[in-house]
Amino acid sequence: MMSLDTLVQNDLVNFRREVLKSFRENHPTMFTMMERVFAGRRNMVGMQVTENGAVAGTYTFITNGIDIAEVKSGVLESEIHHPLLGVVKPYMTVERSALEAMLKDERFKSEVFSTLVHYLPDLTIRFLR
Repeated sequence: MMSLDTLVQNDLVNFRREVLKSFRENHPTMFTMMERVFAGRRNMVGMQVTENGAVAGTYTFITNGIDIAEVKSGVLESEIHHPLLGVVKPYMTVERSALEAMLKDERFKSEVFSTLVHYLPDLTIRFLR
C-alpha cells in the first residue's frame, strides 16, 4: 500500500492540478473569477485523513493564488483570506478509502460539480478557532 504522505503530497496535488486544468478549459469564465479572487493571496487549508475513523495524518496545503505552493505533513493549520468573510479557518476530514476513490474518479475532469456532490457525504468540513 502506498504511504499516506505520497498519496496526499503527490497524487492528490497532481490530481488537483489536472482537475483545475480541465475546469479552466470547461468553465473559463468561472475559472477566471476564481483566479482573480485569490490572486496574490497566500492561504492555508488543512486536511485530516482518517483510517477506520482514527486520524492517520494531518496536512496543510499552502497556496499562492489558486496553486498549491507547499504541503506540510503532520501539521493542521488553516487560514483563508476571503474577500467578504475575512479570515476563515476551514479544514476537511476524509477517510483514506474515500480519498483514494476520488483520486481514481475520472469524472472530476469533465463534471467537477456533479462528481463532487457525489462525494460530499464522505467529507466533513470543520473550522479551527
